[in-house]
Amino acid sequence: MPNKVPNQAPILCPCGTGSPYEMCCGMYHHNPGTAPTAEALMRSRYSAFALQNFDYIAATQKLESDPEQSATDVQESNETTQWIKLKINETESGLEKDKSGMVSFTAHFKEGKHIGRLSERSLFKKVKNVWYYVSGEHEVQGNTPHVLPQEMKLGRNDPCHCGSGKKFKKCCG
Repeated sequence: MPNKVPNQAPILCPCGTGSPYEMCCGMYHHNPGTAPTAEALMRSRYSAFALQNFDYIAATQKLESDPEQSATDVQESNETTQWIKLKINETESGLEKDKSGMVSFTAHFKEGKHIGRLSERSLFKKVKNVWYYVSGEHEVQGNTPHVLPQEMKLGRNDPCHCGSGKKFKKCCG
């Protein structure tokens, strides 16, 4: 099964910086291995999940627990998830000159009629000047309060953050 490619890139980046997608995570999606910090890689991976760019996810990880995980494996476990909002809670190390870093984040998601929240403490390592996600300790909470459009800074008529090309009100809203 081929990976789903969005028809239209979102205007604002799904990672929540408020920057245009092409000037934020889009740069890294077009050039895997160029994220300068662990946090930049974490944000770009979140955006890749939100846009269902599973090839990017597979290219930016060296999992300690499953080194052979492919883009198809990632797709099969995530294709029904809509990622709604990302919040970076804490970053330790992971700067351009570091060899490792940790990013703690909370991501809100929707699967069918169910909503939830993923909290994770992710470990990143730099190998030959390229950052990779290697592992994470996470907790998933279901039936969490719904994230309202105003919290996402999206209007009903804005393009949906998921990259579908539809208006927010007709898609994830």
